[in-house]
Amino acid sequence: MDAAIEAFQKQKVIRHENLTWLLVAQAVVILPLLLRLPIWLWLVWAGVTFWRWRIFLGRQAYPSGIVKGGLGVACVAGLVVSYNGHVGMESMIGFLVCAFMLKVLELHTRKDGLLMLFIGFIAVATQFLFAQTALVALYAIFSCVTLIVAWHTIYATRSLTTRSKLLSGATLIMHAMPLMVILFVVMPRLGPLWQVPLPQTVGSTGFSETLSPGDLGRLVQSEGTAFRVTFTDSTPPAPVNFYWRGLALDYFDGRTWHLDQRWDRQPAHKVPATSLPKDSLSQYDIMLEPHQYRWLFSLSAPIDVKAVKPRAKITGAGLIVADQPVSTRMQYSAVSVQAADYPWKPLPSKARQRLTAIPERSNPEAVRLAGRWVLEGLSTQQKVDTALSLYRQSFYYTLEPPVLGDHSVDAFLFDTQRGFCEHFASSFTFLMRAANVPARVVVGYHGGTYNTLEDYWRIAQSDAHAWSEVWFEKRGWVRVDPTAAVAPERIEQGLSQALPSNERERVAGGLSRAPQWLVNIRQRFDAAGYAWNRWVLAYNDTQQEALFKKLLGGTDPWRVGLAFMGGVGLLFAAYMLFVIRPQYQRPTALQKAIKRFDRVCERLGYAREPDESLAVFSRRLGKGHPTVKPMCEQVARLSEDALYAGGDTAHQTLINTLNRFPKP
Repeated sequence: MDAAIEAFQKQKVIRHENLTWLLVAQAVVILPLLLRLPIWLWLVWAGVTFWRWRIFLGRQAYPSGIVKGGLGVACVAGLVVSYNGHVGMESMIGFLVCAFMLKVLELHTRKDGLLMLFIGFIAVATQFLFAQTALVALYAIFSCVTLIVAWHTIYATRSLTTRSKLLSGATLIMHAMPLMVILFVVMPRLGPLWQVPLPQTVGSTGFSETLSPGDLGRLVQSEGTAFRVTFTDSTPPAPVNFYWRGLALDYFDGRTWHLDQRWDRQPAHKVPATSLPKDSLSQYDIMLEPHQYRWLFSLSAPIDVKAVKPRAKITGAGLIVADQPVSTRMQYSAVSVQAADYPWKPLPSKARQRLTAIPERSNPEAVRLAGRWVLEGLSTQQKVDTALSLYRQSFYYTLEPPVLGDHSVDAFLFDTQRGFCEHFASSFTFLMRAANVPARVVVGYHGGTYNTLEDYWRIAQSDAHAWSEVWFEKRGWVRVDPTAAVAPERIEQGLSQALPSNERERVAGGLSRAPQWLVNIRQRFDAAGYAWNRWVLAYNDTQQEALFKKLLGGTDPWRVGLAFMGGVGLLFAAYMLFVIRPQYQRPTALQKAIKRFDRVCERLGYAREPDESLAVFSRRLGKGHPTVKPMCEQVARLSEDALYAGGDTAHQTLINTLNRFPKP
């Protein structure tokens, strides 16, 4: 009795193969997390793994309770120091990873291994807190496969090849996939856990609430994505008119343009779409990358915006603003109308005063030039044309403008005459204000790259642009882009075509000169990522309701419930038909060999009893027929080896021996 209990206890102990797969599964799960967490956690993981391996080899003892407690306290102290005492999502993930790693030192029985695997599945979910791309999802699936393989290995009674183990784990995941898809489509859309922002995962549009000379010149050298646009139910405007407005800067301190702090409090001018020309409207969906600010992007004059989380509204300045900073990827829909067809309200006197204000004793030469236009009695249009003709004369478009002095506008207009889009927009807006014309600087993006695979436009950071908006009494706000007067190819053909040859390779990392095959591969990857973001990550209650109406004819609970039960029923039927049923219909190679062996033995006058093992029957047959006794002994020995020792080799040898058993 004591020997049996001891054998049972030994069966529970973690064996070599169990431990190896547990460590492999842990490494796969925590690898993407360690890349985001403090670097000293790599040392903790390496040290714990080395210690546990020495325990298995019998060269070191299990740590005592005091040692394990000390290691836990040290890890917590390290996290406190690394995050400056801030208790946030990242520090909590670090604590989970520490617990996951230290659990290795307690691995002794199957129960310990199972607890470690359960922690591993939780750790897989935390991978999505840092990124939610399709590649991350595929890696999470692979992580789950390794955890399932480690789970299966704990209870395996025979040795299996690595390929068969991975195939078994992947098969279980694939069996669960259809049900997971049904649950994803049908279940109520609750805010995902990964909407909690993490400091290290914050993206950036590249510009802030201010604009100074040189800001956008540095930004266009980035190839990061700002947002993606899909036009819906309307013909998109010509790409030259892709002016994506983000901010309207209306305060100038002599060098830097600033955003009025009351920009989101101005009441919006609500205009029904039915009162506007249909061919003037543009409807589109935008997938915006996180940038930690509240402003959104739109074409021309937006008249409607729809967003689930965060919510959005249109301000009196014709801008779209969210009710909270955009800390995660956001999707929203907007409708814009061409500025010429928008019914602008008259400009209030206070707004006019603010939009014509310039600093005292700032840029005196530019002020004198604009003053002559006023004395000559030029109209607003004439002032605009005169200023643009000035830029066409001898100005130069470059990413490497000279440094400007205190009077930056004067230095640019009358000295260097070399600059980027913010130089032209800033100086032009200053001239208009000095000429008593309301004007403001608009910061956003121009252009984009069309992706034919998913029918959308990708707006990159390298498309960053600045232009001006001028107020006309009878027309309202009119876009004026002084950059187009200097470098029209920037607007018509893109940034790289407007720059001199020695500067083009600096734009977006020189990808404009990449071979076509590389551009095609990149477009395919970007299209796949956009489809994932749009149809999976951005799948909200609005899209769910539209899908139910399209497929089920409505969103009534009985329709959804019936569809869910029907889908699950079909999955169960398919599982029974294609997975369970074939297992009973198609015997294995070993079953076929045993069946042949039984038929041969029946001809010898011996029938195997239902509860009689192959080894016992073979030895009984050998005693009755000495001529086949050596072969029977071999069958008995091989059947026991295949049953207890395991391994594909033992099974195949038994099959070959049974098939060679001589017929009478």
